[in-house]
Amino acid sequence: NARVQMLLNGTVQIKSRLNNFKDLEIIICANKALRNLGVAQVHLYVPYFLGSRSDRQFKNTGVNYLKQVICPIINSQNFSSVSVIDPHSDVLEACLNNFVKINNFRLVDFALEQLNGRSAQTAVVSPDAGALKKIYDIAKQFNITNVTTASKVRNLETGEIVRTELPGMILKDIEHILIIDDICDGGRTFIEIAKAIRQNQDHADLSPEQRGKIYLIVTHGIFSAGLLELSNWFENIYTTNSVQDIDCESYSDYTVRKDFVKQLNVF
Repeated sequence: NARVQMLLNGTVQIKSRLNNFKDLEIIICANKALRNLGVAQVHLYVPYFLGSRSDRQFKNTGVNYLKQVICPIINSQNFSSVSVIDPHSDVLEACLNNFVKINNFRLVDFALEQLNGRSAQTAVVSPDAGALKKIYDIAKQFNITNVTTASKVRNLETGEIVRTELPGMILKDIEHILIIDDICDGGRTFIEIAKAIRQNQDHADLSPEQRGKIYLIVTHGIFSAGLLELSNWFENIYTTNSVQDIDCESYSDYTVRKDFVKQLNVF
């Protein structure tokens, strides 16, 4: 999960998936070896950044994992740049020295190219308000005008999510409905959004031919709960191989069709 690559200008890049602390150890060893060889500029490319969702102190006396643990270790290595694809939040940029943010436009372009989405009627769903700015940037880049934000309705006493709503979503003449986000772990959030979309289609009394197909576009595919339930709600998933290379035929859910997950190679 780590590679050393010579760049055109004579500098060196370490590439790693950085999925765990062992990968971090390998990165440090590779960097030290390169410094011992006299390499002055070493760049780090980690498409997926370990602990990217632990970007704040979740409770009093808790640990801000990015700010207090991972980023200080990376910063101590004095990399000339640290490149990350579609980071979870701006906290990484604030905590990481020489940070280079790579957007997810290549992945969205990859998906739209396969869907012929530039000529079709396409709608984009933001999974929550926090992702809306990123979604608007995507919509502007690809000239998509139909954008909806999912809203989670919670029990006021327990905080439990009781349902997901898609207020104002336009369904008429829509061929492709794209839910776009940075990370899919178990996938429950996206399944609930897909359920809400189908409920809206039911309420609009759309015929099977009028119902837009639902797709999931996620930069980093962890899929810790497997693919089987996701395949019941989505036509396809588009992701990168930032976390892992996925072969649906050898995945834990052997009943998932082999072309269900389509990957863009970034590692």
